[in-house]
Amino acid sequence: MPHEDVYPFNSLPAINVIPLDFDRPPEPTRSQQKQGRSKTTDLRSMKVQEFLESSNLAANTRTSYTRQLNRFLEWTDLHWGDIKPRHISQYKAYLSHEALTTGQKKLSPSSVNSALGALHSFFKWISLAYPDLVPTNPTIGVKFHKIPETADKALDPAEMGHIWAALDQLGETKTRDTALIHLLSHGLRASEVVNLNIAGFDGNLLFLAETKNNENRVVPLNADGRAAIVLYLEERKAQGETLEPTRPLILSHHNVHGGERLTYHGIYFAVERIGRLAGLETLHPHQFRHTYATDLLRRGMDPSHARQLTGHRSDKAFKIYTRRMQQDAAISAYYRTIGEEPTL
Repeated sequence: MPHEDVYPFNSLPAINVIPLDFDRPPEPTRSQQKQGRSKTTDLRSMKVQEFLESSNLAANTRTSYTRQLNRFLEWTDLHWGDIKPRHISQYKAYLSHEALTTGQKKLSPSSVNSALGALHSFFKWISLAYPDLVPTNPTIGVKFHKIPETADKALDPAEMGHIWAALDQLGETKTRDTALIHLLSHGLRASEVVNLNIAGFDGNLLFLAETKNNENRVVPLNADGRAAIVLYLEERKAQGETLEPTRPLILSHHNVHGGERLTYHGIYFAVERIGRLAGLETLHPHQFRHTYATDLLRRGMDPSHARQLTGHRSDKAFKIYTRRMQQDAAISAYYRTIGEEPTL
């Protein structure tokens, strides 16, 4: 007979049994999840870096591709091999309707096309370099925005007159900036001016080795252009500089980087400053290139010769100028036909 101090068995509290699943790994911590994403991003970024290094891209194109591909990596966590055409279409919609510029404005159609173009080039490369990883290019079939084939507005003689007058208002950069405007006015891209060394100028011609299409180009200078560059180099020599052939043709006047090669952004800053003085608030370096190409055709130069001087990669890229000239010629012919003076 049980002792009366012993509790009965059925009065004990219920026991909860917690099953142990030794086969299931523990949930990753927040820091481990972050590390995992970083590793994934690193693996994807490694392919981007390999693409950039294996492709013979101009400096500005490389910078643009880097920015565009990094933006795509921020948009999706998918591996390159998991990207399908529908994802590219979704990304195009995102760029067209949601993405914003640094100024909080919607992207222009040309900016969307630039982003899609970078993706197209990357996937074309990776599908050839790593067919097991990316068997087909998912960007094939995705349509770009249609952009009207019109060149930026060329500067008219009156506007160029304001620009030359504005140069006289400059101080210590007057000689440098005059030479710079002459270079741009001979069809050089800003990046080509950046890469020019003193050895690239022989007193009459410019020899461009580093161009957008990676082809050497020779550009003849008119008398005013030759004189402006010679005067600029003589001024530098008078200030004690040794004009070594490998020295930059155009130098910076920056407080910290003065005497070094004028950068791409430095050229834009200088041109914008000149534009403000000339009353042309939207002036930018590429307008001089458009003006040069337009002027050559208006003077009657053979389009193939003009394209050789400007360094356009194809007739297709240059046709915006030939079409404009054909249109101008047709308008002039119309006014002559009806007996009025052309308004061009």
